[in-house]
Amino acid sequence: MKIAILGAGAMGSLYASYLAPIHDVTLLDSYKPQVDKINSDGITKIGKDQSETSFSVKAVLSGTDIGFQDLLIVFVKGIHTYDAMKENTGLLGPHTIVMTLQNGAGNNRDIAQFVPKERIIVGTSSHNSVSMGLGKFYHSGCGPTNIGPDFPSESSLRDVKKVAAALEESGLYVNIMEDIQKVLWQKLMVNCGINALSTLMQCRIGEIYTNSHLWDLCKKIVYECVMVAEADGTYFDRRDALKIVQSVCENDAEGYASMYQDRQNKRITEIDRINGVVAKLGDEYSINTPCNHMLVTQIHGMEVMYSNQ
Repeated sequence: MKIAILGAGAMGSLYASYLAPIHDVTLLDSYKPQVDKINSDGITKIGKDQSETSFSVKAVLSGTDIGFQDLLIVFVKGIHTYDAMKENTGLLGPHTIVMTLQNGAGNNRDIAQFVPKERIIVGTSSHNSVSMGLGKFYHSGCGPTNIGPDFPSESSLRDVKKVAAALEESGLYVNIMEDIQKVLWQKLMVNCGINALSTLMQCRIGEIYTNSHLWDLCKKIVYECVMVAEADGTYFDRRDALKIVQSVCENDAEGYASMYQDRQNKRITEIDRINGVVAKLGDEYSINTPCNHMLVTQIHGMEVMYSNQ
């Protein structure tokens, strides 16, 4: 299968490490030093036991014409989805499937500006990956990849099964979900509860659960998400929702949130696609979400401070 991955960061590189030994994979990224490093030395995965494994993968600058692809996997930050798709329309043939496994919400709507909804797959990844420099990442947590059709139809379900087979052939565990919206909300709740707190406190994911003050705040954030999700048509028992977040804190205890990595590198975050989505929907549904609003404001304040450091 010809597969292009938009975004050669921690998650894009992780999936490339699984897919490249089996499929024809190309990583696309806008950062030339990253592209050059991958082409010269490949990508290096660091496991929990600190073992290092290298993989040979092709990489090109975003916008390079490499022909139509069978599958395009989008791993750029949500705030860059529209621009990345626009820059790489040359990859999109009449049968190209586009899959987003990005954090946050709204990426499918950006992709739908360039691809029919019937050819869009949405999903979540339970893997955790942390960038360790050019061409190197730490694989700190494993889990299933959950995917489903953005617009359910006979043809889109065939595409989902085709992509699932390609991922499973590469050693990834895949769940096909017809009710993918519930899974997407679950992932959004995890990101809402963990990312901004980890970033502001500059702590590991596990510390959010072991620190009673942070966990109490995390509960309030998640409970706001549950109320907004129900108003939006997806019901959760708030205790079950909290258990999902707790399990991520325990299973990825030594990892760092992607947003925390943005802070370390003084990059603009995806806060508007995570807590910002819950805050905005809360306003639309007349549901108070003070904790999520607060986190959005604090993270944007932190971003402004980059220029003063």
